[in-house]
Amino acid sequence: MHPLSITRTQVEPMQKSKHALEREELQALAERYRMERAAESSGSTEAGWQCGRGHAWDDALSAVQNVRCMNCASQRREQRLERLRALAAERGGKLVSADYVDAGAPLEWECAFGHTWAALPADVARCWCHECARMDVYDQAVG
Repeated sequence: MHPLSITRTQVEPMQKSKHALEREELQALAERYRMERAAESSGSTEAGWQCGRGHAWDDALSAVQNVRCMNCASQRREQRLERLRALAAERGGKLVSADYVDAGAPLEWECAFGHTWAALPADVARCWCHECARMDVYDQAVG
């Protein structure tokens, strides 16, 4: 049996819960996380989860769409923040924001000339400082 497989004895008690999950949903979740145990407590089914890196936590089965390892998520945010700082340094500027929330949250940036602006990480990857870009266009038109 695959170590991430969910057994029938784990699924059957869950089917009795009003928030029961389909076996396919649990199997898909098991491909990413290992469900160590499931227990019925105060009307909801709690499960012990473990990610591929060995981090363990408890979470309700009714929130299966939101099950994820917060330790790994935190590490990924830190790695992403370091990559964004490196991108800013390559362009002679810096990332002013101290925290990375997600790709949809704007961050504060500063270019080598002191211009500051808020932009999404994906936008900064495509285009650096808009003020410098405007000045360059102006210099080319006047010069």
